[in-house]
Amino acid sequence: MKQLYCLALFALLFSCKGNTETTSENIESIKTDTLNLKETSHATLKDTFTSDLRPNEKLKIEKAYSDIVEFVAFDDNGDYPIFTIQKNKKIISFYSDFDDASTLKRGDILEVKWKIDSVYIAGEGEKLDFGEWLINAKKIKEGNVSLFLKKYKKPIKFTSEKDDYTDGFKDYLYTQVTYYLANSKNQLVKNAIKNPDADLSYSIEEKDRDGRSYYLLGISNDFEHHTNIIQWLYLDNENGNLYEYDLPNDKLVEFR
Repeated sequence: MKQLYCLALFALLFSCKGNTETTSENIESIKTDTLNLKETSHATLKDTFTSDLRPNEKLKIEKAYSDIVEFVAFDDNGDYPIFTIQKNKKIISFYSDFDDASTLKRGDILEVKWKIDSVYIAGEGEKLDFGEWLINAKKIKEGNVSLFLKKYKKPIKFTSEKDDYTDGFKDYLYTQVTYYLANSKNQLVKNAIKNPDADLSYSIEEKDRDGRSYYLLGISNDFEHHTNIIQWLYLDNENGNLYEYDLPNDKLVEFR
């Protein structure tokens, strides 16, 4: 913002260069115009920000806010780590330098402190923008995934004919599978989870359907060297949406 004011002041001074005199009246006019620019810009930054976290509020820059939200995911592969949460069925992503996200599971309930602050967008000449920044997050209640993993101690095995999937992608698939297992209403899945002898695994293959690309996940309960598929899942390769396969009707049902 200081650069903007200086540029405005320089432009105003330059416009007076052609005059033979720079009177006190000119100087006062320059001061007034620069002050008005500063006040207008400051008011714009202060009063025009909104967020899906608080859709009916005008938010102030760098003011700390606190909300109760549901944890979704954390991704530190970009220029800014992204901490994604959900509130009122809306997905919101914070810019973040939070370093304890590995302890959280999807569905955990958090109290987050956050603010509106500046961010520079790579690929657009480091363009200045503003967005939600996470200050801190505190888990206040365990979600279904955390509770499921406390009860089911066995490793959930992964099988694939391909061997070039990265560890990061396998971790991503694992979070999708555990979220499904912990929240599924499928009776076969619920019975398998309750069975202390259950030996769960999932396979992956790539599949096209209706012009879209998916990862096809086969959730299995392995018993005495036999693999019994209890549910097929389709994971959209583009948007990450997860679908249950409805075999009798040959259709996909989005899993929420």
